[in-house]
Amino acid sequence: MPVYRHTIRNFPNPEKKFLFIHIPRTAGRFFTENIKLNNFELESQFIWKSIDGIEPAHFHKELYEKHFDVSDIPHITVVRNPIDRFISTSIFLTRMYGDDIQEVMEDPMMFGMMLENFPLTEGANWFRPQMDFISSQTNIWKLEWGFNDDFEKWMSDTLDVEFVMKDVPYKKLSTNETKKLVKTDRLIDNIKQLYVKDFEVLYPDD
Repeated sequence: MPVYRHTIRNFPNPEKKFLFIHIPRTAGRFFTENIKLNNFELESQFIWKSIDGIEPAHFHKELYEKHFDVSDIPHITVVRNPIDRFISTSIFLTRMYGDDIQEVMEDPMMFGMMLENFPLTEGANWFRPQMDFISSQTNIWKLEWGFNDDFEKWMSDTLDVEFVMKDVPYKKLSTNETKKLVKTDRLIDNIKQLYVKDFEVLYPDD
């Protein structure tokens, strides 16, 4: 949940800063590389050191409002269809529980238990509902809209500084990102129950 500041100061205008609310599995690594290319840098380099049991890189609303002074700067986040986001995040489930986890995750009771007891502490916010990250100040872009000219304009208008997107390489995970759960009807039902608010507010037509 890092705060970025613009490295190019345009005097007498104040320094440009913004909070990037990084919801896991919403193209955050790709977007982060573009943030750097647009002359923004992290205010703190310790975004992967656990605080209150969560890495600051993925702080939700309760924690970034507690630990960061962000009330007077733009808040920006990218959201994703909850089903697609969960399926993408399921690479960590197959990594921890094995390839035969599909049937278990289709069971409503086991679905909740496996997520609640997920053994990787750094993954505490990987499955958290997206609405837990969002406040009334948050400027929201949907991943499904793409990182196109409209996104560049949206970012430029939000930050009041030119922002350009490029197709840049980004750091890959050590986890095999091809081993995901299969999107079955039973699994989708469980996902919808988990992310009721996300669907109601962010994706009411899905």
